[in-house]
Amino acid sequence: MRRFLSGALPFYALAGLAMCMYLVLYRTSLFDLNAIVQGATGSPWFPVFMFVCVLLESVFPYFGYFPGTALILMSVALNPKAADVSVFIMAWLAIIVGAVLSYGQARFFRPLLQRVASKAALSRCESLLDTYGPYARIALFVHPNACAMYFTALGLLGGNLTRELAHLCLGAAASVGILFVIVTRLVSSVGPTDDGQLQVLLAAALVAIGTLVGLYAAWRPQRAA
Repeated sequence: MRRFLSGALPFYALAGLAMCMYLVLYRTSLFDLNAIVQGATGSPWFPVFMFVCVLLESVFPYFGYFPGTALILMSVALNPKAADVSVFIMAWLAIIVGAVLSYGQARFFRPLLQRVASKAALSRCESLLDTYGPYARIALFVHPNACAMYFTALGLLGGNLTRELAHLCLGAAASVGILFVIVTRLVSSVGPTDDGQLQVLLAAALVAIGTLVGLYAAWRPQRAA
């Protein structure tokens, strides 16, 4: 059970955050997110707008769950013509830059961590990263927040960034590409406006992926034993 939770809980937490943002964005009257995105998609600065939004989502932990991915989904749902190659490239670059920034700020705070945490605790964390690090790379294909968390942990534990850059580039491309493909397939059923179904689907997908990762993490050690 412990192994299952170690693999599944990060994805469950992201799903919970996604649902919280769903409640804030779509079930309150704080602001009209549809109007904001509709205005942005009609602007020549839309790729820059998308880059900033996804970048904020991709830096951990300062911005928590910023709805950058939700904005990608909404931009495609509200205006499929706006989701061109430039937006794809901007979102891809934003995930990479955000992950590198997450790693950099974690390395900056690493000396502080070494002062407040015991060597035994750090050793256990490094052992977990060595053991489950390959599984954690699955997060790079799923969501910018999960990607940022992975690179934050990598930086805090002194991992090698260069060795992970290939996985980062591939994972970011897959993450954005999957979002675009899924949304363009769903846009006809969702309609010209978005009232949160896509955000709920994203949360459900994170729960499903977390369950699969947790089951794999629990099953693999038992098989090795």
